Amino acid sequence: MKTTVFAFINQKGGVGKTTSVVTLGSGMSLRGYKTLLVDCDPQGHVATQLGMEKAPGLRRWYYDDEPLEQTITEARENLYALAGDKTTDRVLGRMREEQWGTAQFADRLREESAGLGMTAVLLDLAPSLNHLQIAAMLASDYVIIPTRLRYTDLDGVNEIARSITETARRSQMPGRFYLLPTFFDRVTKETHQRLTELIAAFGRQALPPIPQDVKLAEAPGRGMTIWEYAPQCAAVQGYVNGGGKAVGGYEQILGEMVSLMEGV
Repeated sequence: MKTTVFAFINQKGGVGKTTSVVTLGSGMSLRGYKTLLVDCDPQGHVATQLGMEKAPGLRRWYYDDEPLEQTITEARENLYALAGDKTTDRVLGRMREEQWGTAQFADRLREESAGLGMTAVLLDLAPSLNHLQIAAMLASDYVIIPTRLRYTDLDGVNEIARSITETARRSQMPGRFYLLPTFFDRVTKETHQRLTELIAAFGRQALPPIPQDVKLAEAPGRGMTIWEYAPQCAAVQGYVNGGGKAVGGYEQILGEMVSLMEGV
């Protein structure tokens, strides 16, 4: 199976990007897919959510030109991390200086991850529009936009969608993106209203929502993924609607992403 790259992007913070990257990436590894998580955020929270120390993996790979194989860490069976820390800023500096820096990043990532037999690569981006975000778009087969269901957040989603469309127009990236509603509170009218608006605007590009769940915040503090800590919680399994049907949750999103990878 070829390598599929997913970039998780939003210019707003606190929308669940890192949590989604770690949860979905670790879920893929549990299904037997060799998966690489790439931390492009200087905060380095991918490592901390996996119970690991922050590390200059991204800097060593791109800025110092070390092979990808020597800069990644095996976090779990089938799950690897290219960790980040504050030295990730040097990667941004090099990209600004080099004319084709973003394209070189994208090409190297795809080529080297495929060479290591990675089935899936998930990139976690900082909440800002910078060269790394553009490079991630260029590298990606699909862009996932996690978003809270609030008015100001949905306004930001439209800006990101335009950025993706414009980047795709100027390059060879596919420009395919999906929206992942997070922090869904089924007892709050506003979240239902905003979810309805999101579906009306984007149709099938709007994925089922992830219910708000304190278990997601508790798991990293114990050095565990949500699959290890509370696999039956609402964030994973979704919520039951009035018709008795389970809706949303990371398990359902994982199934959607696997279908994309397998071309179903």
